[in-house]
Amino acid sequence: MRKTTSIGLTMLVAACAGTPATPEQQRLAERRLLEPFVKDVQVGCNELVVELTRNFHGYVGQPAVDNTVHDFRKERGDGYVDTIWTNRLGDTRSAFTVTIGDRAEFAEGALRRGDQTRFTVVKHVRMRVFEDARELSLSVHATGPVVLVQHANTKPSQVSEYSVVDGVLERQ
Repeated sequence: MRKTTSIGLTMLVAACAGTPATPEQQRLAERRLLEPFVKDVQVGCNELVVELTRNFHGYVGQPAVDNTVHDFRKERGDGYVDTIWTNRLGDTRSAFTVTIGDRAEFAEGALRRGDQTRFTVVKHVRMRVFEDARELSLSVHATGPVVLVQHANTKPSQVSEYSVVDGVLERQ
């Protein structure tokens, strides 16, 4: 069962009443969904699925593609577009990197990277961007058989899955 916050309820009530969410309500809802990713965390996995509404596109970095070892394609569905990257070699030397978190900003004459979670993906990345009108969404599912998670400067831990859904870290 999903946890629902007062912000989510406020947006739901506003939507049901036919009144759009205020910019401040939208900002708070976006921040709540982004918050689990605004940490110095590194996740290593075989496959990564990212699902997001368009408003989060600027917070999610797309992996670089080397045509000699990677495949890249798009698939259109009902209300969404999937972008799929595949590492044909399936090894860590040609792994993909996907970051989710705060945007980089210029501060004091230098570019400062925002806090973010970095995913190193050995085989497949699927990014589904919802283009239809729906509730705000930003979720990830990183799977293995082995998923390594390292918080800040701690020792990596081994888990079976790393998922964030509706702003909540579900498994680790």
